[in-house]
Amino acid sequence: MAFIGVQFLIWSITGLYMVTMDIHYIHGESLQRQNQHPIAVNQVNYSLSDLHSEYPGAHQVTLTQLMAEPVYHFIDKDHTQRLIDAKTGQLLPLIDKLQALKIAKHQYTSGDAIASVQLIDNQSQLPSELASRHLPVWQVVFDNVWAPTFYISQNSGDIVTKRHFLWRLFDWMWRFHIMDYDDGENVANWFLLLIALLGTLAALFGATLTYQRVFKPNSQGAN
Repeated sequence: MAFIGVQFLIWSITGLYMVTMDIHYIHGESLQRQNQHPIAVNQVNYSLSDLHSEYPGAHQVTLTQLMAEPVYHFIDKDHTQRLIDAKTGQLLPLIDKLQALKIAKHQYTSGDAIASVQLIDNQSQLPSELASRHLPVWQVVFDNVWAPTFYISQNSGDIVTKRHFLWRLFDWMWRFHIMDYDDGENVANWFLLLIALLGTLAALFGATLTYQRVFKPNSQGAN
């Protein structure tokens, strides 16, 4: 029963943290600039028909921006992500370290220096806070007490996710809350169900004992 009591305390602490924190801040929305200038259509000299003519297997084509420059992002017939300069039609290379640094500085809302840059392109390097579907990415960590981190796709230059200390703490709070200490994804694990069942039984027994000790003696005395 003592273990169940400890878990109830953990549920209270983790639940309090998760409901009091602003979820938009936890997601790192305040770390990235949101005000992107509209795409200057008059600068787009390479049309969609040109793209499909040169890359007939292209799908999921998106006209977007990379460092304020118009680009097409699409998936080719060999399932490779590609970037095309929308002005010239030139196939752009993978995002290199220098470009990743420029993108990070351009998108970051604060003036912190960059502490480290690392290319993550295989599962052995994958941190627990990043999904493998985003690989390959550049990990850019800023020099700040909260260690804000951008993960920038090497294929598209997009910031695929943002992390910082309070997000990482939130992640652990969630794992303790659902009692899944591996990856925090199984909300129906047997350990959680067992403790929840035992906790419910303990609460029912406690309510029964309270009734018998407090209310029942009073009713007998009245008789």
